[in-house]
Amino acid sequence: MSMTQICLILIVNSLLLLSSKVESFPPGSRSILREFSKDNAVSTDYAVDFNITNFDAVLRDTLATFAIIEFFAHWCPACRNYKPHYEKVARLFNGPDAVHPGIVLMARMDCALKINNELCDRFSVAHYPMLFWGPPSKFVSAAWESKEEKSVIRVIDDGRTAEKLLSWINKQLGRY
Repeated sequence: MSMTQICLILIVNSLLLLSSKVESFPPGSRSILREFSKDNAVSTDYAVDFNITNFDAVLRDTLATFAIIEFFAHWCPACRNYKPHYEKVARLFNGPDAVHPGIVLMARMDCALKINNELCDRFSVAHYPMLFWGPPSKFVSAAWESKEEKSVIRVIDDGRTAEKLLSWINKQLGRY
């Protein structure tokens, strides 16, 4: 049994444990994220904020097996609407109360800040928000081109809600 299969089993077991402890949700409720969104607000930022000065260092030093990096612009309405969804998932993996620490580092990079323009260009950020997935070490001093077919760093195309993003992550963890 591989480490990824063990992680997937732990995630599934944790989700089952969480769903059995939630008394305020009807039986058969499928969304584990509801536990974290009882009031539909996440008051703390759980995703790590990157900029050009800490990007490589944090990714190099993390113990997480995978990283998801959201490239966004603070002025972008779609990014503002997406932030609560991203934070719900980030809360599962990051921070002191993380249910699954050390599996996925959830981070973000504001491409609207001039200091980050070079890094956002390096990853060919074409729209906001744009999500990337890969092993943290592959992001360090790396670049991404949309024409690259065999890149270890991948774009997440179907993660526009917390539920869809979590489903996408679970599918990826199941393959490894």
